[in-house]
Formats: sequence, C-alpha cells, structure tokens
Amino acid sequence: MDASIVKRLNDRVYDKRKNAAKELEEQVKVFVKTDPDKINAIIDQLSKDFAYAVHKPDARNGGLIGLAATAIALGQQELAQHLDDIIHPVLACFGDQDAQVRYYASESLFNIAKVARGEILRYFNEIFDVLCKLSADSDVSVKSGADLLDRLIKDIVHDNASSYISIIPMDPEGDYKRATQATYTSNGETLQFQPQQNARAFSLPKFIPLLMERINTIDPFTRVFLVSWITTLNAVPDLELVSYLPAFLGGLLNFLSDSHTDVRVITQSALDLLLHEIRRISEIQKLVEQNMAQSSNTNSDDEADEKNVKDDSLLKHNGELYIPGQDVRLDYPKILEILISHIDASDAKIQIRCS
Repeated sequence: MDASIVKRLNDRVYDKRKNAAKELEEQVKVFVKTDPDKINAIIDQLSKDFAYAVHKPDARNGGLIGLAATAIALGQQELAQHLDDIIHPVLACFGDQDAQVRYYASESLFNIAKVARGEILRYFNEIFDVLCKLSADSDVSVKSGADLLDRLIKDIVHDNASSYISIIPMDPEGDYKRATQATYTSNGETLQFQPQQNARAFSLPKFIPLLMERINTIDPFTRVFLVSWITTLNAVPDLELVSYLPAFLGGLLNFLSDSHTDVRVITQSALDLLLHEIRRISEIQKLVEQNMAQSSNTNSDDEADEKNVKDDSLLKHNGELYIPGQDVRLDYPKILEILISHIDASDAKIQIRCS
C-alpha cells in the first residue's frame, strides 16, 4: 500500500481512516484488472500490520475498515477467492478489550457479508459464535452494531442456507473423488458415471454441536439470541432443523424457568412452532403411508393422490410424487424421554409445556 494510505489508516481520526479506505478501494479495483498479485500483498499487510496488531486499537480499526474496503472493491465473485484471508483477521478483532474495536469489527464484517452473501456461510459457525458472545456484550454501541450484523446474517441464511453451494471447493480431495467416480467394464470402458452433488456452504450437522454447547447458557440476552436463531433456522425451507430437536430441546425447556419475561415468551413461541412442525411432519408421513397403501390396492396412484393430497402440496421427486417433510426422521423416543425428564421439574411453566 502507499505510504500515505498506511499513515492515514493508523490515524486516530475516523474520517482520515475512512478517506484512506476509499482511496484503497479504488486502487484495489484497478489491481483486480491489472495486477491481481498486489491484492494478496495488500490483504497480507492489512492483516499482519493492522488487524493483528494487538494492543494497538487505532491500527486494528484501520485494518478493519481497510479489509472491508478491499472486499467491496473485489466484488462477490473475486471476494470468494480471498475471503479466507480477509475474514479471519476481522474475526480476531472481536476479542479485543477495546469496545470501539469490537464495534468496528461488526461494521467491517457487515460490509464484507453484504458483498459475499452466500459465500459467508462457509464461516457460519465462527460468525455465530462471535454474535453469541456479543449478544451479552456490556457496551451498548457494540450490541447495536452486532444486532445489525445478526439481522443481515439471518437474511443470508434464510435465503441461501438450504441451496447455496460455494464456488470455492470446500474439500479438494473429496471433489477429486467425486469427479472421478465411475464404474468401468473389464475393457476399461466407462459403464456408469454419477458425480455427487457438491456440499452446501451451510452445514446444519456441523452447527448443531455448537448450538448444543451454547444452549446451556444462563445469560438472558444470549438465551434470547439463541431462541431467535432456532426460530430462524426452523423457518428455512428444506433445512429441517426439527430433525435435530433432541440435541437442544432440553436446554430450550430450561429457558422457561428464566426469571426474565421476554426469555420465557420467546421460548414458548419457539416451542409452539417446533410442536406445529412435528405435527405437520407426522400428518404428512401418515398421509404418504395411506397413499402408498391405497396405490398398491387400487393400482391407481392418480386417484389416490387426488383424493388425499392437495395438488399444491406435491412436488416431483425422481419422477414420483413427493411431499416436503415426508422423509424427515424424528426421534420420537428421545423427544419423549426429554419431555418426561422435565415433567418433574420444579418450575410450573416447564411442567405445563411438557404435559
């Protein structure tokens, strides 16, 4: 970077750092077309000399705004190639003792996520963990900035979690195996070639262990944060969070004994939604079983479908009628075990929800 930009990024005055970031953004836009190698050098300098400069809040703030400016200049397609190098220095700044650094880290990540969109889901666990901690931050401005970031990430998750596939291979070795997966004859001729679908950027199985760890919190702000995310994920089409219900149901029921009214209210609402989802899936699966039985008896799939299922609830899946939710697996014994264990709870509200 130019010496003048470096100097202004280190300045205590926000406007000077902002002007330096704007100038850097314009330079990066040029380098994207003329000298891509310089982009790596700029990101490396912003990381090592600024964002990772512990105990130097002004430098860290300059690095944060510089990394965000670089991300904006790169655009969504190019940013994906550099996102790994950009996001980790930003995430590191959330642990700073200076509230101003944590606030600017939220602002920086917000601007990066706005550009990256679905690609940011590759780092969902790390971002969720940061947001979870910020939900209980003692500084009002930090919580305000984190709230804006939280809403943006929720929007991205709702729109992309169930379908977005990263343009960056997340498992190069696995991609190679998928690309070369084939069945050959004794003569070496290809008999069958069925490449598997790439993994989605968002992974619910990888997220659940983190949720299980955080669900044991006693902080009311963090509890509200967790319930809001459970509600958000439950509303994402085709994600089927309810299939992992036993992993967090016990912790969620404990929230009903919280002394804060807002925690109890939002938890009751979330439990109602999950219960509704269980009923919906159960009814769908019973309906599918009835349709299959009638189809086998009458040899008339069309008549059975028209009689038992509304047309707008059906989709084609491998050439067959498919109802979303029919293949969701619910561990009813485990769910009942958790509910029964909470019936003896001392709090009356928990007993009511479990009975």
